[in-house]
Amino acid sequence: MKAPERSTPKRPPALALALAATLAAGAAFADSGTVLRDTPLHSEPLGSSEVVGKLKARSQVEITGRKGAWAGVQSGPDANGWVRILNLRTGSSDGKAAGGGNQLAQAFLTGSSGTTVSTGVKGLSPDILRGAGSAPSEVAMLDDFAASADDARLYAMSGQLEAHQVAYLKADRRSRRK
Repeated sequence: MKAPERSTPKRPPALALALAATLAAGAAFADSGTVLRDTPLHSEPLGSSEVVGKLKARSQVEITGRKGAWAGVQSGPDANGWVRILNLRTGSSDGKAAGGGNQLAQAFLTGSSGTTVSTGVKGLSPDILRGAGSAPSEVAMLDDFAASADDARLYAMSGQLEAHQVAYLKADRRSRRK
C-alpha cells in the first residue's frame, strides 16, 4: 500500500523574497539626490529649453523621472524641472556609504555598493552609423529651414556684422583621421 502524498504549499524561494524586499526598501532612497554644483533648472530635458530656475549646490531634490542625460527633479513646491544627471549625486547626502540592507539595494540599482555612481549616456555606436540609410524627407525638411543668401546678408547687416575671407587650414599629415 502506497503512503498518501502530502501536499506542501508552493513557496517562492527565500532568495527571491529577500531580493524583492531589499530592492523595495532601497527604492525609497534611490529617488532623492543632492545637487553637486549651482545648476540651472530647465523646463524640458534639453539644453536649449527655457531655464525656469537655479538650484544651489548641496540642495536636496526628489528625482521624479529620467530621460537620457537628464533627471526630472522637484525641490520645494514651486521648483520643478530638469537638470543634467552629472550635476546630481543620488543616495546619501552626507557622503558616507549607505549602511545595512540599503547597500545591497544600491548595488542592484546603481551597480555600486557606495555612493559614487558613474553615469553613461547612450550615443550612436559605429554599427548603427554604418547601418544608417538615406532619409530624403529629413533632408527636404532641413532645406525648408535654410535661409537664402540675400536673407543672410540682410540679417548680418542688421547686426552690423562684416564679411571676412578666411583661408582654410593646411591639413596635418600626421593626423590619423582621413
